[in-house]
Amino acid sequence: MSRQELLDYLLKEIEKCGFEVVDVEFFPVPAAVNVDNKIMIYNSKEASPFEIAHELIHILNKDNHRGDYFDSTNPQEIIANREAILLLWEIFEANGGNYEYFNVFVNTTDAPFELAESIIKNEYLEMHEAITEIFENEIKVSINKQEMHDYIVDYISYFDVIESVNIYQFLDCYHLSHNFYNMAEIEFQQLLSTV
Repeated sequence: MSRQELLDYLLKEIEKCGFEVVDVEFFPVPAAVNVDNKIMIYNSKEASPFEIAHELIHILNKDNHRGDYFDSTNPQEIIANREAILLLWEIFEANGGNYEYFNVFVNTTDAPFELAESIIKNEYLEMHEAITEIFENEIKVSINKQEMHDYIVDYISYFDVIESVNIYQFLDCYHLSHNFYNMAEIEFQQLLSTV
């Protein structure tokens, strides 16, 4: 999605909220919204997708007491900045973007680099950890007791005499997650007690 397509999309979203959108080329700030009067004024020569998304978040949150334009201490401004970045990132990902193309994201949206990086990095890492956890859970489910039994039978067939077994070594040998330790230990105990 190009910068202009993104701007058009965001402006349409604002209009869908019932707001009048007015382009004033000599407006002193890139964009501002009056939630009570349902109007947004923006300067099409100056406004970036980040600034328009920021105003859209104010609309969605019904923020009507925000203070000055660059009041970074106002909680409504802090929330609008964060949620605007997350909204833009969601759109970016929906159009094929990912963390590898973070610079493209920043260049397209004009989001403040450091702020966007800290927010997206945290979100990306949380998502990565969640995916890893899901993947590990799928691995746990994907191996059954019979498969574990077959791996262990194969493993012990390489030994003439077994005095002790290093279960972690066994798991590594068959490229199995260490999460299978308990399952393997029980299966080893059952197999070796019958030998």
